[in-house]
Amino acid sequence: MRTHRSRPKSGWTPVSNRDVAQNYTLSLKAKGLLLTLLSHPDGGGMTTERLAYLHKASGGKGEGEHAIREAMKELRAAGLVAQTRAKGQSGRWVMTTAVSDTPEGLLLLLKQLAPTSDF
Repeated sequence: MRTHRSRPKSGWTPVSNRDVAQNYTLSLKAKGLLLTLLSHPDGGGMTTERLAYLHKASGGKGEGEHAIREAMKELRAAGLVAQTRAKGQSGRWVMTTAVSDTPEGLLLLLKQLAPTSDF
């Protein structure tokens, strides 16, 4: 997972008021998922399965994989999450999830991932 934050990391996970915190078209579940994804380090290897496992293992009242996937769809539709696929060095396909707290930040991140693509 690759992340783009609108403000430098400083032990906090800031999010855009306009695009996330005060965006009332996003569900609270989607906002919580976005905040969780942004709180992990860039390249941290977070997956839907791992998130569901971590919540269940901690005894928390976390959502399952289906609910997480539904929230990811909502974040993709809002322009805050995108997934890219490219052939890795071994010739196998590699999926990268790009996450940002602003649509503009997501576009910047996608351009870094695939500089020759038009987004």
